Amino acid sequence: MAKRKISFFKIIVLTFILVFLSSAVGAGYIFYSIISPEGLPQIDNLITSNLYDGNGDLFATMFRENRHIVDLAQIPIELQQAVIAVEDAYFYDHYGINLLSIGRAALRNIRSRRVVEGGSTITQQLAKNLFLSHDRTFQRKAEELILTLQFERNFTKDEILNMYLNEIYFGHGNYGVEAASRYFFDKSVEELTLAESAMLAGIPRGPGYYSPLIEGNQEAARRRQSHVLNRMVEMGYITPQQRQEALEEELVYRPPSRGDRPAAHFISYIINHQLRDILEFEREDIYSSGLNIYTTLDPSMQAAAEKALLEGLEGFANSYVDEAGIRQPQGALVAIDPTNGHVRALVGGLDYQESNFRRATSSKRQPGSAFKPFLYAAALESGGYTAASKIACEPTSIPIPGSDKDYEPKDYGGGFHHRLLSLREAIVLSCNVSAVKVNMDIGPEKTKEYANKMGITSDLNAVPSLALGTSEVTPLEMAAAFIPLANRGIASEPVFITRVTDYRGRVLWEAENKQTVVLDERVAYILTDILKGVLRPPGTAAAVQNVFRRPAAGKTGTSSGPTDAYMVGYTPQLVASVYIGDDHNKPLGAGETGGRLAAPIWANFMAEALRDYAPQDFPVPEGIIQVSLCEETGLKQSSRCTGPTLNEIFILGTEPQAECSEGTCPHVEPEKPSWPWPIPQLPWFR
Repeated sequence: MAKRKISFFKIIVLTFILVFLSSAVGAGYIFYSIISPEGLPQIDNLITSNLYDGNGDLFATMFRENRHIVDLAQIPIELQQAVIAVEDAYFYDHYGINLLSIGRAALRNIRSRRVVEGGSTITQQLAKNLFLSHDRTFQRKAEELILTLQFERNFTKDEILNMYLNEIYFGHGNYGVEAASRYFFDKSVEELTLAESAMLAGIPRGPGYYSPLIEGNQEAARRRQSHVLNRMVEMGYITPQQRQEALEEELVYRPPSRGDRPAAHFISYIINHQLRDILEFEREDIYSSGLNIYTTLDPSMQAAAEKALLEGLEGFANSYVDEAGIRQPQGALVAIDPTNGHVRALVGGLDYQESNFRRATSSKRQPGSAFKPFLYAAALESGGYTAASKIACEPTSIPIPGSDKDYEPKDYGGGFHHRLLSLREAIVLSCNVSAVKVNMDIGPEKTKEYANKMGITSDLNAVPSLALGTSEVTPLEMAAAFIPLANRGIASEPVFITRVTDYRGRVLWEAENKQTVVLDERVAYILTDILKGVLRPPGTAAAVQNVFRRPAAGKTGTSSGPTDAYMVGYTPQLVASVYIGDDHNKPLGAGETGGRLAAPIWANFMAEALRDYAPQDFPVPEGIIQVSLCEETGLKQSSRCTGPTLNEIFILGTEPQAECSEGTCPHVEPEKPSWPWPIPQLPWFR
């Protein structure tokens, strides 16, 4: 089919109509703006929604594209001049519409017998990019001219240029000169040379053709850079010698990288769960309506979390790569301020660009023995147990309804302690048999009840093995559920956002302080005192003492396989959970445990996160007493007992009342006989 040609006469007519329309629309707009300025789109806030950290400092901007906003003062004058030279040479001389440029474009269109040039100024391009489609129609052109005049009426030339340089598209998903500078040259825009500036300035005309990072484009990109430099010489911005030096400069481009943006998983959760699912903001509003979102993020803690997880797993994870090329195992870390529930750091994986799956909030895996504190909280508060209660660690069979096989719990490695353990010992040594026995004594439903009210929201199976963490939960849940232990029995819902305002500062939403007393603070203190022992020999997380030496408590966990490793620990200032696991549920390797994998990452994070905080110990509540016990019997130690002494803490009134005796303890010495006859009360004895 023959190509249809536009007649010479039609091109002339269309050109004159365009010139006439430009003038008519300009005059009409002046009248319109006086009569009804509210009829035009408002441009008070044009570009971005902002995320602020817990200190109130801006830490991220949100767009539908990759963009970083910079002030005009941060953009090198050479880059500003390069863009003006090739996009709008008379930018500072016109009022948004350059009729000479329109006429020149019309002549080119006539000569080419097709539309090859539009004659748009920088202001027109900005109006089109922000508000309009790219259709080549008279209606769209009329709307563009009206908006252009409004821009010129409301903003200075420098403000318009600044907006344009932050809006212009450079290809590869990058908008604005700062994003482009980072993407192409791995540096901030402030550091660009003249040669680099000229290269960037030439790309927006056709990113797919002029991007030097696309294979086969290098020659075209160099020619475009040369054209930009020639235009800068013609306009007197640079000398011929500067042009030559720029052409001879070897450009070093950013190597391909999978690098994360800071707090990527935190931001993803904010956008996709908090703002959209819970607060029900529309996606378009989140990205382009100028929202100010004030979060709980602590930048230094976030950096410490990302570093600890990456360094702790990098060597180990690189040896495991799945079919999709994703490194395994992966991990997650969540840190929460227990006093108010504010989430200070969240990492959902080793590399967000490699895998944007938020393991911290979405990966439900078995926590193993890290679940046991919920069981023992229930036992201490409502099950009649104390820290000194004795539990036998020995082979045990539990009938399972509907099954011909009994459930037979074993300790890690498959053995037993074959002796009585105090409840304190059972927790510190992470005895599985003792945990299941306590669970069956108080009832799995009671364990489930306490786990739920302390902060676990996932469905739990009230079965004998629940005590061993066989129901799946997320790292965020685990961190939240340890808050009552760190904060005197008070639970707090995790808080990511404190308030949201519109671009005028009007409050659209504000968080409520949702705190609930879920544990007797004395129970929380006793369990915390026991969990301190997990971080000391012979506890399963004793290795953390090599890095983190301040009052802290916690619990490790390892699922069967082992496929998942956990460490959840806390101080009065911070709760943190660390999860390590394979996305495809493959074993981590023989001997890999929560104490070996997750605990060192936890310790490194906590040491850095709390570096500027003074150490604090957990305050002792009223109603706690310490009693000297006979280690052999667990009873109050008799004055005649020569055996080892065990100092234990109790809630007042729950301590043992009976003393060890000759009949219960082999270390009690026989009572010495009293003097066989009375001493006479003689006068001189008085």
